[in-house]
Amino acid sequence: MQFQYIIFILICLHIDILNSLNNNDNSPTKTITTETTTTIINPYHPRDHIVNPHNFSYILNPEYSVCDNSSSPVYLLVYVHSGPTNYQRRVVIRETWATRTLFPDLRLIFMIGKTLDNNVMKAIEYENELYRDIVQEDFIDSYKNLTYKGIMALKWISIYCSKIKYVLKADDDIVVNTFTLTNHLKFLDKHNPNRHSTILCLLWQAMGVMRDSKSKWYLSKEDFPLDKFPPYCSGSAFILTGDMPAKMYNASLYVPFFWVDDYYITGAVASAANVTYAQLGSLYTIPQQLAHTRFMSSKSFYTIMFGHFPGSMNNMREIWRRILIMQKYKFPTRVELFSFSWDEKIHQNDNQIN
Repeated sequence: MQFQYIIFILICLHIDILNSLNNNDNSPTKTITTETTTTIINPYHPRDHIVNPHNFSYILNPEYSVCDNSSSPVYLLVYVHSGPTNYQRRVVIRETWATRTLFPDLRLIFMIGKTLDNNVMKAIEYENELYRDIVQEDFIDSYKNLTYKGIMALKWISIYCSKIKYVLKADDDIVVNTFTLTNHLKFLDKHNPNRHSTILCLLWQAMGVMRDSKSKWYLSKEDFPLDKFPPYCSGSAFILTGDMPAKMYNASLYVPFFWVDDYYITGAVASAANVTYAQLGSLYTIPQQLAHTRFMSSKSFYTIMFGHFPGSMNNMREIWRRILIMQKYKFPTRVELFSFSWDEKIHQNDNQIN
């Protein structure tokens, strides 16, 4: 009898436990939480078919004459984004930091779109007859068409100047210490002579997207849904290994057009071409006054490679004169052999280094 009683108690307890569980399941206070994460997709990723054909035609094209019609190999091709009316800036660049006189293994080409001003178009045509260093396509040269200009450069280089070691892209308001640049690249060559698939640049990481509608860089959520850009380079100046223009041009065909050219070319397209980024940030100075100070000071001179000078072109000539003076002390025979390309002389008092 005692044993039966114990069995009865255990059965009752089991029934109570089951009822308690059922009551909890039916309780109106029970909540089921499900979390859903929405992933924002960058719309500027490569597709599996061509979405951005570059179907513009050449107005001016020096073709193979820039790189192939030469006895000396091309170590560095410089291509410069320039506006149609920026003739004086192009002259300064030809006569200073991109002169073949001092850098025989360098080649220079300017990338320009078209303008509706016929007088300017005729002036560009005449300029090209003199220098044979302008590539011009028939898209309108405007701020929001700079991406077309970047793609034009990649396409032209991949066709007409593909056998090169490095490519430097620069804007026409940049001064480059070409001595420092070439020395730096040749130093890198000693450690890795077969470097490829690389961009050397001032690398921006997690740069915020401009949402101020009053800014010329404004992007709506529809234009660019992410709040921060993936890694990309400052477009003021960057260096590509010689294999990259063809790879990047091919990748651009599959990446939807985006008017922010710095990100499109060196971010979206470069990433699609499996680029490796190399940071050169410490060698850039973007603010004009700071760039002027660093170039002019003997203490910081060798710490700057690229300076931004959007104002007076006299500043660009002044900085180049300073660069030559410093190089004259370091490589006296190399600089003394060559005269200035413009009608200016280094006076005796200029030789005093501060």
